[in-house]
Amino acid sequence: MIHSVQIGPVSLPPGLVLAALVLTIALLVGNWLGRKAGVEVESRIYRGLFISAICARLGFVLQYHEAYSSTPWSVLDFRDGGWSPWAGLLAAWLYAATVVLRFPTISKPLLSGLTAASAIWIVGTVVLALPSRERQFLPDFNTLSIKGDHIALQSYVGKPTVVNLWATWCPPCRREMPVFERAQNEHLDINIVFLNQGEAPAKIQQFLAGSKLSLRNVLIDTQGEVARSMGQKGLPTTLFFNAAGRLVDVRVGEFSYPTLNQRIDALRLGHEAGGKT
Repeated sequence: MIHSVQIGPVSLPPGLVLAALVLTIALLVGNWLGRKAGVEVESRIYRGLFISAICARLGFVLQYHEAYSSTPWSVLDFRDGGWSPWAGLLAAWLYAATVVLRFPTISKPLLSGLTAASAIWIVGTVVLALPSRERQFLPDFNTLSIKGDHIALQSYVGKPTVVNLWATWCPPCRREMPVFERAQNEHLDINIVFLNQGEAPAKIQQFLAGSKLSLRNVLIDTQGEVARSMGQKGLPTTLFFNAAGRLVDVRVGEFSYPTLNQRIDALRLGHEAGGKT
């Protein structure tokens, strides 16, 4: 599984890169055939993308509607990565069908662009889901607790574990902390570890107290060794390990409570289905 795409110093979610590629392919194919046929399709493609994105978001919201009940405004915050791609794909094809029925002259460029984009999306989704040949495991590093105790990350092996890489100077890290606090209190069968990137214990404690956060497993990676060993440069980054300590998922960017629940549900499902190996 490809967890992130590194472009210079920036780590991007692979889903975002795939979405950009899909749009590019749709525009290239649609515009090329549209010019040959003497019709304009670019505006239709953009409109279809907008409708697809809205329906993909609605599909996800409906699936996790209970998680949105306490913070309904977060439905409008698209940064959390909560999408239902199949709902978006279906909406795109339904939109294209209605346009073709009304304007048959643009059927070939529009449907060809959508077909090419759909093929790229399906192949890309399958490729991104393939297991990586290089197995990564919970790093064998000792960390410090905010009380100064030495804690080995390997001590969390045995239960599914979520490791959040964060820092107090990182605004999205700060925003998602209450989400992780709630998840830690509600998912007691999952280890949730907060691995601060190299800050002083006093500064971390001051932030937690000022934000009225009560968190367990707050550790410090004093030299940033864990992030480097996992090939992660951006913050916040959240690593998901199965009970055997194997990395199974990565999220680069901020979580909402529903999107964090989605990843935890997938982690738990893999564990229950035999993900211990």
